[in-house]
Amino acid sequence: MATRVKDKKAAAEQWRVGLSDDQLKDILHKLKLCRYFDERMEALYRQGRLPGAIYSGRGQEGTHVGVVYPLHDDDSLFPTHRDLSAQLTKGLELRRVMAQFWGRIDGYTRGRDGNSHIGDWQGNRTWTVMSHLPIAYPVACGAALAYKRRGEPRVAMAICGDGATSNGRWHEALNVSAIFELPVVWVVNNNQYAYSAPNPLEFPVPTIAERAQAYRMPGVRVDGANVLDVYQATGEAVDRARDGGGPTLIESVSLRWRGHAGHDPAKYVPKELLEDYMQNKDPVKRFEELLRSNGVVDDTTVKELDERIQREFEDGYEFAQNSPFPEPGDVTKGLWVEDGYWTSEPGRGGGTQT
Repeated sequence: MATRVKDKKAAAEQWRVGLSDDQLKDILHKLKLCRYFDERMEALYRQGRLPGAIYSGRGQEGTHVGVVYPLHDDDSLFPTHRDLSAQLTKGLELRRVMAQFWGRIDGYTRGRDGNSHIGDWQGNRTWTVMSHLPIAYPVACGAALAYKRRGEPRVAMAICGDGATSNGRWHEALNVSAIFELPVVWVVNNNQYAYSAPNPLEFPVPTIAERAQAYRMPGVRVDGANVLDVYQATGEAVDRARDGGGPTLIESVSLRWRGHAGHDPAKYVPKELLEDYMQNKDPVKRFEELLRSNGVVDDTTVKELDERIQREFEDGYEFAQNSPFPEPGDVTKGLWVEDGYWTSEPGRGGGTQT
């Protein structure tokens, strides 16, 4: 009888896929922080208070948090400019990200760029975002090859959208990774629409995951609105890569609530489909409701978490506004690693926000 009760309890706990209460709360924090950051930054952009461009990942936080959460600190992430939620999950500092957006010296590029084209390779193994997608895929191949040759138990992960899978670099990267059985996880964040082109006009097969068969690697299709499904599938792929089993292709299906960038209204997405995802397939709302229903969080816990996130954002905003602009004379520094510019403390310029 005792064994039966124990088995029943274990079955009832399967939903948490081996995660503790603290880990589940941490995932909720990351989901809600990424959502809040996206919403507030868009509001500042629309008000004309945020310069440059914005690239929203709203509605796809389940994919971003779910794929990165199984990675170790010394594993490497190769994201796109709409994967800032993944980068924050990997360890980018919110306040430095915000300094980046305002072109300040404390940003990750020290004021040389003004949006999410950032990374922190030395700090948390997040590669700098590159626009021409999926260029991060072959770079991830190189990192994975280095790890394998050096005998290091490390994994590389690259993310791209569905549209980028029609690019030759994508196929070349998968092909090379399969031939050399590299420790890499390929993530395709399937938005169902590239820049206006729906999936049926992007590839002739029903799913992206089944294309993995041509490269003799596992292909997994998951619901991007369910962060735990994404986490579990990715965790298995990461473990497989780390143990020498080679690459895996993960297709995480969801729908971004915003267009290609701040200037894109995404009118090519059917209104009914968008409303369905926003009302019924919100990864943040879904996960919070799951934790509530299982007693992991309650009203008090969620309120405290929301207040903490608001403070984190406001502190980051103040940090960004108080960070100086870069010294004009530093523009030629950092072109060569030998000058030590990127490993030294940044110089403090003058200037005020205009």
